[in-house]
Amino acid sequence: MIKKILSGETKDKSDSKDKPKTRIILFTGKGGVGKTTVASATAIKTSKLGKKTLIISTDPAHSLSDSFGIELGPEPTKVRDNLFAMEVNIEYELEKHWETIKEYLKIFFQSQGIDDVVAEELAIFPGFDELASLLHLLDNYEKGTYEVIILDCAPTGETLRLLSVPEIAKWYMNRFFGIERRLLKIVKPIAEPVLDVPLPSEEVLDKIQDLYMRIGRLKEILESPQTSVRIVMNPEKMVIRESERAFTYLNLFGYRVDAVIINKYIPEEAGDYFKKWIEIQKEYLKEIYERFPVKKFMLKFKSEEVVGSLLDEIADELYDSDPSQVFTEMKPMEIFSENGDFYLSIKAPFVKKEDIKLLKRGEELIVVAGQWKRIIYLPQSLALKEPVSAKFMSGEIRIKFK
Repeated sequence: MIKKILSGETKDKSDSKDKPKTRIILFTGKGGVGKTTVASATAIKTSKLGKKTLIISTDPAHSLSDSFGIELGPEPTKVRDNLFAMEVNIEYELEKHWETIKEYLKIFFQSQGIDDVVAEELAIFPGFDELASLLHLLDNYEKGTYEVIILDCAPTGETLRLLSVPEIAKWYMNRFFGIERRLLKIVKPIAEPVLDVPLPSEEVLDKIQDLYMRIGRLKEILESPQTSVRIVMNPEKMVIRESERAFTYLNLFGYRVDAVIINKYIPEEAGDYFKKWIEIQKEYLKEIYERFPVKKFMLKFKSEEVVGSLLDEIADELYDSDPSQVFTEMKPMEIFSENGDFYLSIKAPFVKKEDIKLLKRGEELIVVAGQWKRIIYLPQSLALKEPVSAKFMSGEIRIKFK
């Protein structure tokens, strides 16, 4: 008998009555595949269905303003009824969320003899610009103002870095700021005069604690069933391969992919000039449908640039139902027991068996799948047990604990 314990790393809190019912959809894909067009069309569709929608561009090379034909800034701007849009400004976000901690770190590095300019750079830990974008998502989510929040993300590589930030940041905060606050309060007056290291003030510690709590909340939201990632792709070899890598990574890190959007496919009626392209794309379309185990949507290649009012046509062509629904229910990670043994199952499609490595270190399980590495903090049901075997079958890593 198989008994399900929990899904993911923590118990699912999706049934909490006081939790905002905001649907979050992230769009990613290789540069140039049409992410902004698809994300914008999705936002238009949900807003026309009466759902108050916010679309956020986290791509440093913003094109959301061009898509809607309206100037956007770092705060939500009304585009039409039920639809608001914004483009994240990293400098604005850094000042808003990180300034106090940054000033302390700058002084800390300078006290160690590091040049002022270098200290300024070191004071922003790797990935904080991406984290700032996600904190804006968290702010709007917790306010509960919007029923649907859509993220128009940067090209695939940047998005994958963006989505790994909460986990990396949590590790960074644990290691770098692992100071026992009560002890620091006692020893600071005695230690500071004799140390050549400035100790953080109460304000800095407050900011660090607040940021730590927000990162944990953000990770919980991104891994919840109400958040989905949709991969936009074109029926081309290099794009499909990059989409496969992204699909693997997203599953490995516990993010749910509920659909892929195949954009810019050339229809039969395009004529003889595109005959060769049509034949090539047929093979790639077949491959996409066979390999990606999620809902598929298709958009024809358009004869003109899709901006402004044409987005409404795209929205209706793309979706014949509510685009904010979850199209594929697939749990990237699951823990269950069978005959007294515990198992951790992790989806890792498009990875070869020989590329998988596993290592347990205390309460951490390190999973390496090809070029991706993830440190999983094990729940109590597994943390005190030892992994005794692992199997890789049909794109799934199954680890047995005893």
